[in-house]
Amino acid sequence: MKELIKKAFGKDMFLIPSQVSVQGAVESTIPGRIDGNIRGDVRTEGMLVIGKSANIRGNIYATDLVAYGKIYGDIIVSNKAVISNKAYVKGDVTALVLEVEQDAVIEGAIRKHPTEADDVVPPPAEEDVEKPQPAEDEEQASSWF
Repeated sequence: MKELIKKAFGKDMFLIPSQVSVQGAVESTIPGRIDGNIRGDVRTEGMLVIGKSANIRGNIYATDLVAYGKIYGDIIVSNKAVISNKAYVKGDVTALVLEVEQDAVIEGAIRKHPTEADDVVPPPAEEDVEKPQPAEDEEQASSWF
C-alpha cells in the first residue's frame, strides 16, 4: 500500500496537517492527504489519503482513497478504496473496487458503483425537497390536541 501512495503523489498534492481544522467543504483538482479535522464534504481528483489522526464529518468524493482515520459520512470513490485496519467509517461506502483490511470498522452499506464519482449526485437537502400537498377535495387530518 505504501508503494501505491508514493506512486500517486508527486510534487502537486495538498496536505492538511493534524494541527489544522477546516469548517466547510474542501475541493481540489489534485491528490492530497488529510491528517486534520474537517467539518464538510471533501471532493478531490486522484488519490486521497485520510491519515490516522484525521477526523472527517462529511461526505468524501475521490478517484482513489486510502483511509486510516475516522470518517462520519458517505464515501463515494470512482476507482479503488482501501479501508485500513485502523479506520472507522460511519456511513455508506460506494466504490468500483473495495479493499477492507481485517479489524476495519464500517457502519453502513457497501456498494459497487462502476460509474464516475461525479455521476453520483448527493441527495437534496431536506429543505429543498418539495412535500406533496393534499388535493383540495381531500379531507385534512385533524389533531386531537
